Amino acid sequence: MSSMVDQAPAPGNELESMEALKASVRARIGIDEDVKGDDLIHHMESVSADVKDLISSSFGPRGLNKLIANPSGDIIMTNDGKTIIKEVDVLHPVVTSMKSLAMSMDKTCGDGTKGAVLFASSLIENASKLAREGIHPSTIIRGYQLALNKAYDILEFTTINGRSHEDMHSVIENASLSKGVEAEQAKMITDAVLKTVENLKELGEDSYVDLNDYVKVIKKVGGPDMNCVSGIVLDEAPDNTSVTTHFRGAKVLILNYNTKFESKIINSQHNIHLDGVEGSMIFENSQIRHLKELANKIVDSGADLVLCEGKVDPSIEGTLAKNDILLYRKLQMKDLQKIAKATGASILSIKDEILPSDLGDADEVEVDKRCDEYFLTISVRDQPMSSIVIWEPFRYALDKVEEAVDDALNNAAFMVKNPVVVKGGGWIEFEIAQMLRKYASTVAGKEQLAVFAYADALEEIPRTLARNMGMNVIDSMSSMSGYYNKGIDARIDMLREVIPNKPPVYDSASIKKLSLIAATEATNSVLRIDKILRSR
Repeated sequence: MSSMVDQAPAPGNELESMEALKASVRARIGIDEDVKGDDLIHHMESVSADVKDLISSSFGPRGLNKLIANPSGDIIMTNDGKTIIKEVDVLHPVVTSMKSLAMSMDKTCGDGTKGAVLFASSLIENASKLAREGIHPSTIIRGYQLALNKAYDILEFTTINGRSHEDMHSVIENASLSKGVEAEQAKMITDAVLKTVENLKELGEDSYVDLNDYVKVIKKVGGPDMNCVSGIVLDEAPDNTSVTTHFRGAKVLILNYNTKFESKIINSQHNIHLDGVEGSMIFENSQIRHLKELANKIVDSGADLVLCEGKVDPSIEGTLAKNDILLYRKLQMKDLQKIAKATGASILSIKDEILPSDLGDADEVEVDKRCDEYFLTISVRDQPMSSIVIWEPFRYALDKVEEAVDDALNNAAFMVKNPVVVKGGGWIEFEIAQMLRKYASTVAGKEQLAVFAYADALEEIPRTLARNMGMNVIDSMSSMSGYYNKGIDARIDMLREVIPNKPPVYDSASIKKLSLIAATEATNSVLRIDKILRSR
């Protein structure tokens, strides 16, 4: 009893720990007392400027990376907008709004997070300057809404039908380059994703496309290389490598649960309760006969490849090997479901009757070994399922290329659903900003100033692109104005100069529209805050 009393923490220690926790939370929130009036304006402006600085340096093809050390001790090197904003250990209301914006853009589009957060933080920063001049937040919100409506109309007017192979190629390559990968890597990603897009088109433009259901991405250290297969690739070793490992026109059997002998006389502790030698002989013979029946059942099905979710009895493994049947066991159900969807196979229990229609068809099945790892490739043509295997020598580069592939795939999915594009390289934002400034002259009242502020925030996108390219921002904007006045489409190019947009570089129009809407709504929700209360 005395030892238990000795181990109990002193009341003073508990209070100190609680106060330390409260201090830590207050530091993360960044608010020591209630905030309103001019202090609120200052808070919004300073925090939005910090978020903007955090995101802007990693924006575009030449954006820099962030090295993040999170509280759990993990080291993350990335320029992915969602990851950067998610790992910011701050609970300030403005930062929380930016996190929600990034998460919603990632969930809806899978891309455009940095552009949306950069635009929203610029809108808040510009709105804070207007509020300091005495313009009421409701007036700014009305002006921003007018600007959004006009910007959306301009986007609709300037969209281009992007059904051609060249347009699709440009959108996907541009999405890949936005992650900072090299041009050669972006080309490899584009070629792989274009093959995937051809498979996705089998679903039809009106179908909902969930990339997690139809695309499997495997990343491995090695290479550099990238392969795209119409079908499924598993990084699993076969049960027996002495059998045939390459089939054409293969039959695929998929089994769930365990494939072995099961008896009711075996209890949960796996103890067999039998009386006498004769009972043991009967049990053993019954077991052998049952296992032989299961093995013959699989052999008679005509399967060339057997995939099992659970364990397989050694005697069944031996029978399948003698009959030159390739066996994989202990596979994940999500992989089996993808294979079933690709091959048309049914997922059965060994207790079920196996009909010819239950087996799947694969054009080719091959087991390959690379970098001391086995890979099973199940190729099936003319179906929507695809696999992309990424090889990179370094793990950091592997994560970076995976992010680029993810963005490219999401843009491709949007293009399959709605194949419309807008001019890229910062031109569409610059063009809309110029048109909004002309539109602002037709707006009555102080809302006109909010429209101008909206245009300035939108122009921050090409400004940031130019800055991260190492270009002079003033000269770049002046050059773009010159092209705009001549009626020539231009872009901020990877060559670090402003050039005519030929051959054209495109972005997905759907993602641009969603980015505008989401950023404006997030900004307006922040502007509706008139007081920040610190919970006591």
